Order: sequence, then structure tokens, then C-alpha cells
Amino acid sequence: MTIRFVERTRTLVPTCWQRVRNARATTTGPRVPEPAQLYSLCVLALNLHAPDRVGSCASCGAAWPCQPVRLAYRLREGF
Repeated sequence: MTIRFVERTRTLVPTCWQRVRNARATTTGPRVPEPAQLYSLCVLALNLHAPDRVGSCASCGAAWPCQPVRLAYRLREGF
């Protein structure tokens, strides 16, 4: 069994000047979509979930207006 030691290379920057990872720093969460992408998703939802002749959604079959259409309309009005 051989133990290999890894030698660290010395830097020219003093240790006190080097950046140390802050343990209290917040991590970034998932990316928030851009406004243009959100608007295009709203338009897509409004086009896909169109009312049927019977009065229900042609895509999901729920009573018109279905939940995705309500959410997309609410988000579109927020712009």
C-alpha cells in the first residue's frame, strides 16, 4: 500500500489576501425565467387551452375557463 502526498503549490498572493469561501453566503436558486419567456408561455397556454363548443377546455377537458388559463391570464395582466 503506497501513500502519495500531494504537494500544494505556493502562490505569489499572500494567504490573507486570498478569497476564502464564505460559509454564510447564500446559494443561488433556480433561474427565474425572463419576462419575454414568461409572456410567450402565457400566450402558448392561452392558445392551447381554447374553449370547446360545449363550454369546456379543448385541451384538458375541464370547465371553461380552466385553471391554466386563469393562471396565464392573471400573469399576463401582471405585465
